[in-house]
Amino acid sequence: MTLDPKRAWQGSLPTAEPPSLAQVRAAADKFYRRVRRRNLIEYVACVFVVLAFGRYVFTLPHLLQKAGSVWVVLATFYAAWQLHRRGSAVSPEAAGPTPLYAFVRAQLVRQRDALTSIFWWYILPFVPGLAMILFGNGSAPAAANGPPIWGRWLALAIVTGVLAGVWWLNQLGARRLERRIIEIDALTADEG
Repeated sequence: MTLDPKRAWQGSLPTAEPPSLAQVRAAADKFYRRVRRRNLIEYVACVFVVLAFGRYVFTLPHLLQKAGSVWVVLATFYAAWQLHRRGSAVSPEAAGPTPLYAFVRAQLVRQRDALTSIFWWYILPFVPGLAMILFGNGSAPAAANGPPIWGRWLALAIVTGVLAGVWWLNQLGARRLERRIIEIDALTADEG
């Protein structure tokens, strides 16, 4: 009897046991709480944005700045609605008769899809309003007393950097969720 080295090596490796149902349930609960906390922080930030830019409607001097502020307020409501629609937290209790793995996977896919499409429903709606405010800043009648041209370019660079950073961080989060989806697929492939 000859021993196949490849099979002997493969047989010596420990096989990974799938997590228990209690572990999956605990992870699902943790994910639910994390999404809920993220959304709560986003909704609180929306309130601050609406209050700040709502005030700008009455305090900024130029009509373009006022219109941009209104646009940002409307974009904030739209983003909050889309966050609720696309990325609201769904409790594991809502799984009902659905197998827990399938429920968790569906929630991961839902959150991943919300993060990957964030440019279209979260970032892009703010761009016109912010652009109106920045351009209005240079068009104000008192532009001579306003910020210098380099200050406006700096403001544009900062706003662009922040929006790009938001997009990038969300893409990282989407990739993390994708890895978890792949792990669930690998675990459930053996069962199916």
